[in-house]
Amino acid sequence: MSFLIHHFLEESSERYPQKIALFHGEIKATFQEINSLANRLAYFLLSKGLQKGDRVVMAMENSLEAVVSYYGILKAGGVTVEVSEKSTKAEVSYFIENSEAGIGILSKASARRLDGLMVPVIIGPDHVFSNPLGEYVPWKCIGEYVPWKDIWGEYVPWKSTNDDIPHNPGIHIKEDDLASIIYTSGSTGRPKGVMLTHGNICSNTAPIVSYLGIRESDRVMAILPFYYVYGKTLLNTHFSMGGSIVINNQVAFPTAVVQDMAEKEITGFAGVPSTFAMLMNRSTFPSTKIPSLRYVTQAGGAMAPALTRRVMESIGSASLYIMYGATEASARLTYLPPHRLTDKLGSLSIPIGIPIPNVHITIRDDQGRELPPGEEGNICGQGPNIMKGYWKDREETQTALKPWGLITGDIGHRDEEGFIYVTGRKKEMLKVGGERIAPREIEDVIIESQMVHEVAVIGRADGVLSEVPEVFVVPMDNKSFKLELLMQFIMARLSLPKHPRHWNIVKSLPKKPSGKIDKEALKQL
Repeated sequence: MSFLIHHFLEESSERYPQKIALFHGEIKATFQEINSLANRLAYFLLSKGLQKGDRVVMAMENSLEAVVSYYGILKAGGVTVEVSEKSTKAEVSYFIENSEAGIGILSKASARRLDGLMVPVIIGPDHVFSNPLGEYVPWKCIGEYVPWKDIWGEYVPWKSTNDDIPHNPGIHIKEDDLASIIYTSGSTGRPKGVMLTHGNICSNTAPIVSYLGIRESDRVMAILPFYYVYGKTLLNTHFSMGGSIVINNQVAFPTAVVQDMAEKEITGFAGVPSTFAMLMNRSTFPSTKIPSLRYVTQAGGAMAPALTRRVMESIGSASLYIMYGATEASARLTYLPPHRLTDKLGSLSIPIGIPIPNVHITIRDDQGRELPPGEEGNICGQGPNIMKGYWKDREETQTALKPWGLITGDIGHRDEEGFIYVTGRKKEMLKVGGERIAPREIEDVIIESQMVHEVAVIGRADGVLSEVPEVFVVPMDNKSFKLELLMQFIMARLSLPKHPRHWNIVKSLPKKPSGKIDKEALKQL
C-alpha cells in the first residue's frame, strides 16, 4: 500500500483523536475534527466532478481552512496549487489558466482582491463585503460560489460535539501521483510550476522528523506561509507524528509573535533570515525566556554568520539547525547538526551541512564533472524528493534536471569532512572588472558591523568595470547611523573590487510572500 501525504493526518486522527492539532488565536481544532472537515471537503469536491489529478487553486493565508483544504484536496485525489493570498487577480488568473484548475478556494482577504475571478467553482468565506449599514453584499463571480458553511454545515470545529464523522474517501492514489504544483519564479519571466508527488513529499518528511527528533509532544509555531514549501514541511512533519501547529500571521508585529511563542509554550520555531533579523532587532525576543523552546530552524537563504551567532546566544540551550533546500527538492536537501555549527561557521561561505538521509549531494562544473573538495562549482542533488519536473515546461525541466541530479542554481564547495558550503546564487554573482564576487560576502560584512537591520547587494551596470556592487541598507537606528563609519568598516575587511560603489538608505526592503528579500524588485528600482 502506498503511503500518501494525507495519511499523516488520518493516522494521527486515529492515534490522537482528541488532541489539539491546531491553535490559531482563539481557535483550537483536534486531529479528529480536522480530518472530519477534510473528508467533508473531499466528498464535496468529488460531488462537483473532481477527478484524480485535477488541479485546485488555493489563495489563502495560514488558517484552519487552509489546512483542511490542503488535506481535503489530496484526499479527493486532486492536486493543490497554492499561491499567496496577496496575489493579484492577474497573477491568480495566470495560475488558473496555466494549471487548468476548475476549482478555486479563497480566504476572506483574497476574495476581496479577486472579485469576479474566472473559475467555474469557488469556495470561500460566508460573507466578504459589508456596506455602511452593516448589510452583507454577496461576492460576485463568474461561476458557482460556495460558502464554507455549505460544506461544514452547522459544524463549528472549536465548539462542536458533533459525532457525525465522515469516513476517509479512500480514493486510489499512488506515491508517484502528482500532489502539488508550486509556482516559483522562472528565467522566462513567467512563474514555473514545480511538480511534486506524494512520494516526493513523504520521502522528504521522514528525514526531517528524524534529525529534528519531532515527537507527539512538539508544538511548532508557523509564521511561514503554508503555500511556501518550507512552511508546508512544518505542517506535514508535525502532523505525521501527532505534534501540533500554532498559527500566527502577525509577523509584522514581532513582539506579539514572541509573546504568543511563550504563552503557547512552543517547542519549535522556523524562519528565514529576514525573520530572525526582525526578531533580533525589532522585538523582545533576545530578552524573552521561552523554557519550552527545544529547537529553531533556519532556511530560505544564507543567513549572515554575525546574525547566526546572535540567534545562538539568544536561544540558550535550544538547538539551532541551519538547513538548505529548494522547492524542486520538496524542501530539504541538507542540514547542519547543531553540535557542528560553531566550528563550521566561518566568514567567507555559509555551511549548510550534510545531506539528509536518502539524498546525495555533489559539486560539479558546468559540464557535469564532479569536483574534488575545496573546488567551487554547482551544487547538485539526487534523491526520491526531487521533483518530477516543471508543469508544461520541458525546456526548463531539461535545464534543471540532469543525469547527475537537480541543478540547484547555487554555487558552493565541499570540505574534506564532506560538509557543504554555499558561496552564492549563480544568477546573482557579480562580475566586477573580470572578478567574480558573491553579493552575500559583502552583505555578511555589513551585517557584522551591527549598524544595519537588513541589507541587500545587487549589481549595477558600469561603463568601465562592467558591473559594480550597489547596496540597499535599512539602518538599525536612523538617527545615529553614519554611512562614513560603515564604509570604513567595509574598507578594513574587503578588497577594493568588493567595495560598494552605490548606496541606498531605505526604510525597508521589498519581500517575497515567503519573507525572502526580493532582489528582482530592487533591480526594478
